[in-house]
Amino acid sequence: MQSTNPAITSGVVTFEHWHDFTEGGPVHRALLPFPPTAPAPFEVARWSVAPNTSNDLDVHRSREVWIIVSGVGTVTFADQTSVLRAGDVAAFDSRVPHQIRNDGPDPLLAISVYWLPADD
Repeated sequence: MQSTNPAITSGVVTFEHWHDFTEGGPVHRALLPFPPTAPAPFEVARWSVAPNTSNDLDVHRSREVWIIVSGVGTVTFADQTSVLRAGDVAAFDSRVPHQIRNDGPDPLLAISVYWLPADD
């Protein structure tokens, strides 16, 4: 339900297909209900990685948070690895190469929230 209070931006979030990982699965960009005169200070994407595959190795200047919705995978961040499971949140500097491999039998589903640092 959309808010009628001008101080509050609310509404339904929908997703559109954005691109596909080379082997992992689709990425959908959120269409946020913010007006053009006051755009959201962040972006959101929903993505999945099929079992025994990885998302593309990525590096970009925005900051990023991953919320793992379902599944399990091993994230590689530079030369470090860590296991992430459903319910985990990972925040990191996206200027460092990062990638996740789905180690489980089911698709790994995640939400990314990303934004440019204040100094950009």
